[in-house]
Amino acid sequence: MPKPKAPHARNALASGPEHKAVGLQLKGRIWLEKDGQTFLSWGRVVLLERIAEHGTLSAAARSMEMSYSHAWNLVEQMNRMSPEPLVDKQAGGKKGGGARLTPAGEKARDEFWRLVKQFQVWVDGRKIN
Repeated sequence: MPKPKAPHARNALASGPEHKAVGLQLKGRIWLEKDGQTFLSWGRVVLLERIAEHGTLSAAARSMEMSYSHAWNLVEQMNRMSPEPLVDKQAGGKKGGGARLTPAGEKARDEFWRLVKQFQVWVDGRKIN
């Protein structure tokens, strides 16, 4: 079964039940910003997961149907914004390149998904009248 693409901006990270009486459903997304710029979001964390899974930035980008240059730019931005790099990249060549999550990258990924779970719990507890 093929892996899903990174989420589209209209997809919700968390959603509550549809309230039939009023026809409304609570949905939401979370992301972390630093200095007004996105640091971590659903798509960026999926990229981190794919890097960990595939071991190269190019394979991770391909698995998400993302250009290599876009993936490179996202990783560079996350590394720059983080107190410690999230991804360690090795240049290609005869032996090939590679990429791996650093301990800071693993922690950032895990913390993001922890926040998503807490967000879903919060959404589940909201009532729409």
